[in-house]
Amino acid sequence: MKYSEPVYADITPELKERLEKFREEHADDPIGDVGTELLFEDDHVKIWRMILEPGAHSDLHHHEYDYYLAISSGDLVAGVCPKGGPMDFFVGVVPPQGNTVAVPKGNTEWALNVGKKTYSEILIELKKS
Repeated sequence: MKYSEPVYADITPELKERLEKFREEHADDPIGDVGTELLFEDDHVKIWRMILEPGAHSDLHHHEYDYYLAISSGDLVAGVCPKGGPMDFFVGVVPPQGNTVAVPKGNTEWALNVGKKTYSEILIELKKS
């Protein structure tokens, strides 16, 4: 798995409707965890695992630290931001060999597996710059 810039899928009208419906149905969700399992934490990093089966989603979460995603499997994963936020939504394409991307802090979102494959990543939050 090698570092590369993220690739984004075109959002079809049907997918846009699905993402808007998801956001509306989850509008009152509380802020939760960044991943599905916290693997390690010290003064420097927090390391999470996230596994999402097709159709599954993460908690609504806020990224308070810069982080890296080491994505090992999946095909399409959406980032859905709450209505009125600085971003709307996006759909990332997972390359067959996986991908590692750097992401700046500050976003609040749900991750939603809109693909047909299980999505799996390790998320490394950098607590100190």
